[in-house]
Amino acid sequence: MPPLEALTFVALIGSLLGQKLLLWRSVSVPEISGISGLPLALLTLNGSELYESTLEGLQWLSPMDLRRFDFLSPGSSYQINRRYRNGSQVQRYYGSEVWNINQDGIDILIEQRNVADARKFMDKVGYSYNIMIDDIESAIDESYVEVPAVEHPLDSVRNNSLPWMEVPGSTMNWRRYHDQADIKQFLQTLLETYSENVELIQIGVTRNKRPLEVIRVSNGNPDNWAVFVDAGLQARDWLSPAALTYAISKLTYLWGRPKGRAKGEGQRQSRAEKAMRRIDWYFLPLANPDGYQYSRHTDRLWTKNRGYDSVSGCYGVNLDRNFDYGWDGTGSTSNPCKNLYRGAHSFSEPESRAVRSFLSGMREYLGAYVSLGGYGQTITYPWGDADYVTENQRDLKQTARRAVLALRRLNQAEYSSGTSYRQKLARPGNSADWVQDRIGPQLVFNMFLKDQGRYGYLLPPHYIVESGEEVFEFLRTIAQQL
Repeated sequence: MPPLEALTFVALIGSLLGQKLLLWRSVSVPEISGISGLPLALLTLNGSELYESTLEGLQWLSPMDLRRFDFLSPGSSYQINRRYRNGSQVQRYYGSEVWNINQDGIDILIEQRNVADARKFMDKVGYSYNIMIDDIESAIDESYVEVPAVEHPLDSVRNNSLPWMEVPGSTMNWRRYHDQADIKQFLQTLLETYSENVELIQIGVTRNKRPLEVIRVSNGNPDNWAVFVDAGLQARDWLSPAALTYAISKLTYLWGRPKGRAKGEGQRQSRAEKAMRRIDWYFLPLANPDGYQYSRHTDRLWTKNRGYDSVSGCYGVNLDRNFDYGWDGTGSTSNPCKNLYRGAHSFSEPESRAVRSFLSGMREYLGAYVSLGGYGQTITYPWGDADYVTENQRDLKQTARRAVLALRRLNQAEYSSGTSYRQKLARPGNSADWVQDRIGPQLVFNMFLKDQGRYGYLLPPHYIVESGEEVFEFLRTIAQQL
């Protein structure tokens, strides 16, 4: 029998609303010969019992391919990964939630009252861990601050190199995370400033009557391919709306300036800008405005929308589990009180229905779909439900690899790429797989932004501009491929 490779944990300790929390991340540890050191429950459970096991959360620690040992049915490593990553019992053994999985391991948020038991388990089975954030409450507070201009490493006030960061008439400055009202005003300002190229389209209304607004940037050429980009499906993800609005501001500024190269601008950038001008860009900066505002003002780690379930009395549907493709699959839950609640049926929510209706009308000319989110620094493409090959996978793989190289050249950012399945980022009912299946554009991607787990969903605003530049570079790469 081959030796097992184990994952270790990274831990975050903090305080949220009076409760201490801990986040563990996995990293590699020395080989364990045989399997006797693993919990017996792991080796004897069947598929249904996995959900009820008190050890379920920590079974993440065995990334072996169980097909080799024929322990479980279905017995693929993917089924195990998907169950542990997104299983309906997200409040696992230690009252925890899996935040993310990445190249280094697994990030798990654990309540402080359970830290001692978690440490004992780690010591017992020989796994190691690191503390990523020693105070969650302080990390939350830091996500609300505004970076002073004199401290911002890329600020246009200091070096005049980023003029699109100053939008006259708008409160947006990308030194802090902004409210939904600021983002709405920013879009309106762009419409007034660049009226020849910019259009605002309301594609729907949330349950709390907030508009779902798409901004279109185009030269009006009917032969253009369209690219649709959304951000913020997960409410606690503040970075992707901020990074996307930054990229929109840069795009409209460069589009609206006089033609010709700016001083110091190379030939590569000029060609790329021409490619971007041949695209009809459709941006939905806030795909979940109700949840986003609730996250900003009430519960920083809220992830769903704000739909109300009258039977349970609980709020919210996870919008990235509400699309039709793979809906109701393992990795979502029918419990309205859980973070991974998929909704009463597919497209039960006004946000997902609005995206479906709008994209369905673009079927004939949609060239690419991109959904931005946090975190993990990964570019993924379908499929997420199995290790199948799409008809356009060669183009997807090539474009993703080019983007990874472009991001490395931009600021030494290290992104990985691959299918959602291979990157261990499977999500039943997600938007990207649905777009690939039902709309069928040339390119379909998820881009998971910074970071790789040091801050997770609580990334300080210092990183907004850097992430915005990465989003712009990714979109530029896509434009050059269409």
